[in-house]
Amino acid sequence: MRRKRRSWGLIRQLPSGRFQAQWPDPQSGMSTPAPSTFRTRTEAGLWLDAKRTDLSRGASVDDRAAERPLRDWWPGFEVSIATLKPTTRTNYEAAWRLRVNPTFGHIPVGRIRPANVEVWIAKLGEEGTSASKVIEAHGVLKRMLDRPLRDRIISVNPALLRRKSLPRRPKTDRPVLSPEDIDKLTLAMRRDDDKALVRLLAYGGLRIGEALALRRRDVDPLRRTLAIRRSVEEVKGHLHVGETKPGDDRTITLPRAVAADLEDRCAQIAGEPDALIFGNRQGRHRRYRVFMRDSWLPAAEKAGISVTPHDLRATCASLLIDAGASVKDVQALLGHKDEMTTLALYARVRPGKSENLAKKMDQLLDEAGSPLKKRKKKHRAQ
Repeated sequence: MRRKRRSWGLIRQLPSGRFQAQWPDPQSGMSTPAPSTFRTRTEAGLWLDAKRTDLSRGASVDDRAAERPLRDWWPGFEVSIATLKPTTRTNYEAAWRLRVNPTFGHIPVGRIRPANVEVWIAKLGEEGTSASKVIEAHGVLKRMLDRPLRDRIISVNPALLRRKSLPRRPKTDRPVLSPEDIDKLTLAMRRDDDKALVRLLAYGGLRIGEALALRRRDVDPLRRTLAIRRSVEEVKGHLHVGETKPGDDRTITLPRAVAADLEDRCAQIAGEPDALIFGNRQGRHRRYRVFMRDSWLPAAEKAGISVTPHDLRATCASLLIDAGASVKDVQALLGHKDEMTTLALYARVRPGKSENLAKKMDQLLDEAGSPLKKRKKKHRAQ
């Protein structure tokens, strides 16, 4: 076993004939072997030169830890998502179990390459995985690789260096209801509390899970305010009641008619301040699927409107912006973290708005005496 000293690090030939490179770790002060052996002394020397350069630039990584498989980082990642909403956590766990772990779980994190990620994305698409699931799985892979990257075990995140674009989610043209449509849907509801619930969703902008978690003490009839602090959702048959999305806690002021609805509803509920406003007959939380089956879908069919409870949230945003509210104010009402979410996902255009905008532009042109005004008169004459 021969050793050859260098100005930095050392190389020794093993009984197998291959060469091992060792480098001085400045943190431990120990001579640390490279994660693999080399076919020639020259290859080992080149590796040591690259390692020394990385150390001097502060870009050195833990080569031995990089040989650990990706699945070693799952327990820590699982702990980090424990505070997320149950549905989000369940989706992440399914993405790891069904799509990420089978392909990357056994591979050392230091050997995952952008090309591997690109082939994986293409394969998921060929297997018929929906765009949403592909994006979700890629997000889990990216976040898991962020952990060894943060610990300087790998120098880059290969999930971010891939050249293949992620598939686009199919754009769904969901409806935006007019006040008249909201009235139709409200009147089609059989139960009085469901009528109040429809108006609250449409004119308060709540998520359905937030509305079903409301209690009497959340309502302040004098100030016409509503405190939104909790949300309820059903995951795998179990109800989970917890806080709203991080940062979404808010107190909103309600329109007078909606505030009157809630005040009447609270007066009808016997019980303590913690009594649910929209509870079931036993005073417990209503299950979303039961509410949809027994109340929402029959009413929507009767009203002739294909709409979901979440569409009323978008309707609320669009109605407010149409009425002249600023995007910032609508963002605060809905509990969004940024204005782009409000604009991109919720501020939709109602039918007929394009025609109204054209009329407003005509008025501006008339007031400005634009040459286009003559064209407009000629067009009318024809």
